[in-house]
Formats: sequence, structure tokens, C-alpha cells
Amino acid sequence: MSWLQWFGRWGERDQAESRLGALKREYGGHGERVIRLSARTDIARKSAGSTLRAFDFVERAFVTATQEYARIGELIGGLEAGLQRGVVGDFAAVQTAIKGLGPSLDELERHLTAWEANWQQVPQELDEVERLLAELRLQVEAAVAAVGAPLPLTDRLAGMAEHLARTRQTLADGNPVEAGHLVADFRIALERLSEQTQTYASGAGAITQAERDTAEVRERLAAMPEQHPEAVSALSAVDGLLQELRPNLAAGKLEQFQADLLHIQKQLSGARAAIKR
Repeated sequence: MSWLQWFGRWGERDQAESRLGALKREYGGHGERVIRLSARTDIARKSAGSTLRAFDFVERAFVTATQEYARIGELIGGLEAGLQRGVVGDFAAVQTAIKGLGPSLDELERHLTAWEANWQQVPQELDEVERLLAELRLQVEAAVAAVGAPLPLTDRLAGMAEHLARTRQTLADGNPVEAGHLVADFRIALERLSEQTQTYASGAGAITQAERDTAEVRERLAAMPEQHPEAVSALSAVDGLLQELRPNLAAGKLEQFQADLLHIQKQLSGARAAIKR
């Protein structure tokens, strides 16, 4: 600084220089953080692949923070230039700006951390739902075997496998946010399919039980010294209904299936009553 500009104002000059040094140190501390966050943002940006739209919220926070950092740098430069001319600038305004820089950097770091967490979390979630899908596939195969006929569940399994493949491709394209949404949708679909599988498995179990009950009543009837026409008629009706159970269940005609099961139980109950008389 030119000493002539400060002649007779040495105390004011020293105070201004001290304040400027403090601002530079504080600003420099933010500078190290800006460098680190810029490096992390650059890595995240490169991994964002072809779907940069999901990265926009990080990018906006980065632009806001770095532009503010650059603006404050210019303000400090202006203070320093003013002191060269013996002019004390608005230190308070610059101090306020520096204090506001911290929250901007905090916001950028939060967005970066969330983005980075998605890159770590979503692949793990994908592996988990893929394992759950494999387990459900075994349950579906067991249900198909129990029913003894193809089920609509098999086609839905194939559709879910395609959904999972699209989700992995979305992640590979660099969009963990969208991939996370697809995983959430997949979980809902997986839960629904699991419930449907349990319905078919329960239905197959009900058929097996109805067949056992029918065989038990038929054995009791065969052991009787004389035939009971009402029981014979009831068993004949049951046999016809039993033949329809598996086709109706396999076709997803659940209301008809349940109605036939109820009718079978009523017929068997009637046969048992006739045998006791």
C-alpha cells in the first residue's frame, strides 16, 4: 500500500489490514472445502452417464456454491484494491457473504452425500430383490407342481425379471435415483405376486385336503354292509366337482373355485350324515 494514502491514518490502516487478513484466512478455509467438493462433484458427474437429468439437483447446488465463492473472491479483491488507494471498503458485507457461504457448501455436500449413498445403496437393494425374486420363483414352481397345471404367475415372473434387467441397465446408465424408484416399484410388485402365489398354494392345499376327505368318506362307505344311496349320490357329485377344481384354480377363476370347494364340503357332510343313519 502507498504510505502516502494512509499518512496520519496508520491505526486505521493497521486495523483494515488485520480485518482483510482475517477475511482471507476464513475465505481460504472455505477454498479448501470447495476444492474437495469440486473433486467429488466431478467424480459424480462423470459417473452420471447418459442420464444427467437426475444429477441436476447436485449440479444446481454446485453452481450456486461455486458462483458465490467466486463472487466473494472478487469482493475481497475489491477490498484489497481499495486499501491500496487508502479506501476502506464494506468489510461487514463481505463478512456476511462469507458466513452465508458455509450453508451453500453444506447444501452441496448434502446433495453429494445423498447421490453417493444412492450409488452404494441401490446396487445392494438390487441384489436383495433379485434374491427375493429367485426365492419367489421357487415358490411359484412349487405352486405350479401342486396345482398340476401352468399358472399366470409364471408369465408375471418373466415380466418382473425383465423389469429387474431394465433397473440394472438404468443404474449402469448412471441414474441411481431412477433405479432406486424402479426398485421401490419392483418391491410392490414382488409383494403382490407373493400374495398371489400364496393364494394358489393355499388353493392347491385345499384341493389335496378335499381329495383326502373324499377318499376317507368313500372308504367308510365301502366298509358299510349296505350302500347308502344319498351318500353314493353325494360322492358322485363331489367327483364331478373335484375334476373342475384344478382347471378353475389354474385359470384364476377363484370365485368359482371357492364356491366348488364349499359345495364339496356340503356334499361330504351330507354323505357322512347319511352313512351314520
